[in-house]
Amino acid sequence: MGNTFITPQAVAKLALPTLLNNLMMAGLVYRDYAKEFRKVGNTVRIRKPAVLTAIEFAGDLTGEYQNITESYTDVLLDKIIVVPVEILATDLTLDILSFNTQIVEPAVQAIAQELDVRLCKLYKDVPYYSDTTDATAVSDLLDARRTMVLNKMPFGAQRYGVMSPLTTAALLALPAFHEIDKVGETKPLKEASLGHKFGYDFFENQNIQNHVTHASIAADEFGTAAISLAGVTSMLVSNLGAAGTIYDGTIFTIAGDDQKYVVTADAAIGGATATISFYPDLKVATPIGTEVVTFKKTVATSMENLMFHKNAFAMVTAPIAPPIGGAKGATMNYKGLTINVVYDYVGSQFKNVITFSVLCGFKTLTPELALRLYDAA
Repeated sequence: MGNTFITPQAVAKLALPTLLNNLMMAGLVYRDYAKEFRKVGNTVRIRKPAVLTAIEFAGDLTGEYQNITESYTDVLLDKIIVVPVEILATDLTLDILSFNTQIVEPAVQAIAQELDVRLCKLYKDVPYYSDTTDATAVSDLLDARRTMVLNKMPFGAQRYGVMSPLTTAALLALPAFHEIDKVGETKPLKEASLGHKFGYDFFENQNIQNHVTHASIAADEFGTAAISLAGVTSMLVSNLGAAGTIYDGTIFTIAGDDQKYVVTADAAIGGATATISFYPDLKVATPIGTEVVTFKKTVATSMENLMFHKNAFAMVTAPIAPPIGGAKGATMNYKGLTINVVYDYVGSQFKNVITFSVLCGFKTLTPELALRLYDAA
């Protein structure tokens, strides 16, 4: 009588808490979701956390009151992460617990893994970084913390460090990390926890990405800025010594300007020049053709470890419109997470299928609340 209870609704009820319990990176970021049915390509508007400014009282607050105006940002729901599974006749005879173990859990774990990868790729939006020494040291973490404090990261909870296995191995060799406090709320977070150190909850994550600059550059590439206006977000760089592409996510600096910048779109180098788009706005007016631009060189073993506040990144999920015709579907949402389950029959192949899917979008809300910590490789 197992298949009497294995409805899309029953499966969705099992799948959602299982997904929540398997989140790692997605368990650390800001999550909002649209309650209305959506399709891929839709844009949703999510509420951003409020930012207020503290002032010193000078006897009269006239003109100083701050409006708690909700701010919003648009997030494109451009991804459907899906796991399609063929259901055999023997599967339909399982009881609900066995069905959960053999089908639901593996499917949901695969989705959680992919969500994790997508969030780790948001490093590309962050221009701030700190390098580690040959053996990752406490001083490296303190330097990263200093940079983030200067960027006005809030003190208190919801500050995280997500480290690659390579960096984790170096950190665990430090006395400061010998005593590990389990601080995670879900099983993956507990198992990945490196403890609460220096004001951050540290975790290990195998999905930390690497960023490779174009292979023809053997060292940091130098060019010359050809722009003179502060506030711009693109500029021509000349005197580049190698052909190739300056990839989205490449960090650079400009002589005479203490701001770090990040390239926001791939830029082809042609004739020793490239026009690059970048974030944030150019801070210092640059005399045309005189200031050196230095692109940070990274290689395949340079992992983009992330230190960040929860409000640096966002993940949005939304329910997908229910199927029509003979297919049956169910949607469940909880704590900013939505999962969709659909039963269908593929007539041309005479088989039953079940799909687990999450319609989602990812966005960097505040790059200033994040930092890329490069490991020693």
